[in-house]
Amino acid sequence: MLRIFFLFLMLTVTLPGWSKEKEGQSSETKTLLGHDAYVSAFGSFHSGVSPFFNKYVTYVGGDVALVLNNFYFGGYSSRVLGVHKIHPEDEFYKDKRIVLTQGGIFTGVTFLSKRIFQYSVASKFGWGYLTLRDADTEETVSRDRINIIMPTFQVKLNITSFIQICVGVNYQLIFGIDLPKMENKDFRGFGASFAVRVGWF
Repeated sequence: MLRIFFLFLMLTVTLPGWSKEKEGQSSETKTLLGHDAYVSAFGSFHSGVSPFFNKYVTYVGGDVALVLNNFYFGGYSSRVLGVHKIHPEDEFYKDKRIVLTQGGIFTGVTFLSKRIFQYSVASKFGWGYLTLRDADTEETVSRDRINIIMPTFQVKLNITSFIQICVGVNYQLIFGIDLPKMENKDFRGFGASFAVRVGWF
């Protein structure tokens, strides 16, 4: 048994070296993405303005993503700043305020990724809630679940090798609103975004 063990040990040591010495055979490890694949990651703080019942409001949030060559994929979350009045003259809404929170996945492709200025085409696919709160106590009165799609065009600037600034234009599409005197179109429209990313670019 001991002889078999030493024979196996010798084979595991000598065979890899022998195979690398064969003429014309590469010693590089093969991968699904190729030997020159670029794998990285980043996290970011983002803010911007988005349509919110026929006006624009500010939102803030964060995201993280995995980068594979020029493609990136990750998750995000954001929240509209403040709690806003809607239909103050209506009996149902007069003592209530509303806020939008969302989260989900986002994905995109970066072009000219080796240059100081870059651009990307991306999209967010999220879900969240329109939450009605009591205007005085801030207690939650009801929640309306919604879905969001947000295609985005971004221009990106590399500040350093690990800090990047992104400015974007997007279009917000919301589905599933089921509150009185509200429609999906009241929250649809163009918006703008700003992000600071930290990672490896």
